[in-house]
Amino acid sequence: MPRYSFKIDSLSPEDGYGWMLRYFQDDVEIPGYEIFSAPAGVAWMVQQEFENAKFTGELWVEKMASGHINTMGSPFRYEPVTEQLKLWLK
Repeated sequence: MPRYSFKIDSLSPEDGYGWMLRYFQDDVEIPGYEIFSAPAGVAWMVQQEFENAKFTGELWVEKMASGHINTMGSPFRYEPVTEQLKLWLK
C-alpha cells in the first residue's frame, strides 16, 4: 500500500507571507503544490492559513488512502519544519 504524506513550508519573503503545501507518495514529492497566503503583519491570519493548509493536506491524504485498509495506524503523516515555528510565533 502506498504511503501518503504532506509537508507545509513557510513562504520565502520574496514570495509573500504564508505557507506552501507539498504532497508526497512513498517519500517522493508529487509535482505541484498549493499556496496559502496572508497579508504581512496579520499574525492571526497567517496562523489561520497554516491551519487551512494542514486541513487541506489531511483531506488529501484521507482521499488518497481511501479504499485501502490501513494496518499501520494513522493514514497521514505531518512533517513539521522548524522555519514554521519562527514565522508562526512572530
